[in-house]
Amino acid sequence: MKNICIFIICTILHIQSGQTQLTTEQWREDLQFLKTRVHNKYDNLFYNVTAQEFDNAIATLDMQIPNLQPYEIAVEMSKIVAMFSIGHTNLWLFPAHGHQDNGSVPTSHFNTLPVKFYKFSDGLFIQSVDKKYENAVGGKVLKIGNMETSHALEAIRPYVAYENEQGFISNAPFYLTILEVLNTAKIIDQLDYLPVVISKNGKEQTIRFEKTPLSMDRFSTTGLTISNDWVDAYSSSEKPLWMRSGMEYRSMEYLKDTKTLYIRHSATLNDGDKTIVKFFKEMVDFIDTHDVEKLILDVRMNGGGNNYLNKPIITSIIQAQKINQKGKFYCIIGRRTFSACQNLVNELEKYTEVTFVGEPTSENVNFYGDTKQEVLPNSKLTASLSWMWWQNLDPRDKRKWTAPHIAADMSFEDYVNGNDPSLIAILSHQQTVSLKEKMIELAEQKKTDKALEFAKSYIRNPQNRYYEDRFEVDINDAGYALMNKDKFQEAYILLNINTQLYPESANAYDSKAESLLKLGKKEEAIKTYQIAIYKDPNGPIGDNAKRQIEKIKGN
Repeated sequence: MKNICIFIICTILHIQSGQTQLTTEQWREDLQFLKTRVHNKYDNLFYNVTAQEFDNAIATLDMQIPNLQPYEIAVEMSKIVAMFSIGHTNLWLFPAHGHQDNGSVPTSHFNTLPVKFYKFSDGLFIQSVDKKYENAVGGKVLKIGNMETSHALEAIRPYVAYENEQGFISNAPFYLTILEVLNTAKIIDQLDYLPVVISKNGKEQTIRFEKTPLSMDRFSTTGLTISNDWVDAYSSSEKPLWMRSGMEYRSMEYLKDTKTLYIRHSATLNDGDKTIVKFFKEMVDFIDTHDVEKLILDVRMNGGGNNYLNKPIITSIIQAQKINQKGKFYCIIGRRTFSACQNLVNELEKYTEVTFVGEPTSENVNFYGDTKQEVLPNSKLTASLSWMWWQNLDPRDKRKWTAPHIAADMSFEDYVNGNDPSLIAILSHQQTVSLKEKMIELAEQKKTDKALEFAKSYIRNPQNRYYEDRFEVDINDAGYALMNKDKFQEAYILLNINTQLYPESANAYDSKAESLLKLGKKEEAIKTYQIAIYKDPNGPIGDNAKRQIEKIKGN
């Protein structure tokens, strides 16, 4: 299956008014159908949750059905599917683009609110609203319904389909606009309106948002777009690059003053005769014939598409040798970077000299993707369930996301004024030596104290904050790079530093023990392996340490 669904459109809950009420037994049949289908066809979904946990949730809802309203049953079913914590797998509570009525029996009439929330670096704000609520736009949200904002977000969390925290902050604002979901999550007590307390211009006020019929044109795959008849907080007279070109899949603009070529790539799909192959060939031709010193590929709003269309992008960038260099090629990523675009990011990481800028992506680097739709027999609710594993990177790579090398979060003030922190960071960035390269350099000079201080300062740098899960790996890799050159004393310097920086890491001690063994210090190696065993008594690192101790004693 070639297509990995775009984030917001990957599943359907077809909802209309004029429904036929289902009996308790019919709802229970649907619930058991879902349970059986998952066990028989999608046992791969028991990846983050056990089969027993799933069955327990099914059993709990089964008992509750007689006491629930139809909308509550549907929302609770979506909560069960969300337990899998696989981004593509969900029972979605929004209409899908291009979905045709399949004659299903509607189960409930959901209502949405004429407001769009967005979580900026400094809080949750009202990004846009229907003109009726113009005075609310730009307000910082202090309270939603019965709860403070942070508590409301946590209350909604179990119902949100997401894979990592970026996926959650990307999707949660959509759920916060569905009254029936808010009611089921106990955030509100009624189904007609939502009271929201906001802070604006130094004053607090309560806005009462009235319900409106659920409408697909209120939802967008690009996150920060608005409907034409709504009012937006954005006030700058000139749109930043990432907001230009409307809903076009791709655009290209040359920034002459900085000799930078900016590419916005917002869907991994061909746009009629504007194919990806043609577009990126034009990019290469432009780079070859113009004075281009930096290339920016912006995929922060790219929710996916066709994974097999990534190849011409990668080959085009490799072909553009004068910009496929560290400090010259940048890729902006973010919370909407998902699905086939996650695979693109993986391939950029493997095959190019890219520097990632922005926010982390919303998908694991290896993930379950393609989905099949399963229609429940009575309610006709449709769940999309992932079945294909996309192994793009090392199978041992358990990263929850791709982190930017340079963190650049957008504040609400940035948005209002048309500032783009990612673009600013790129245009001001001066290429410096990497953590791994610098640590090797200092170790080879036997500057142990300076190596430790450099690592600490690198870790403290706020621009590196999303890269924290890679610091230990990079230092460990630097140590092994030195060991591969038979520079065992230098390797020990770095691997010992790693145990100081990450004292709870079994792997750090296991690696340090190996360097001690290379230095002929068997007793110290055994003691260090024993620490690794203590840190990981029943895991693979602990098992490896036990085997190494046996080998040492056997000799």
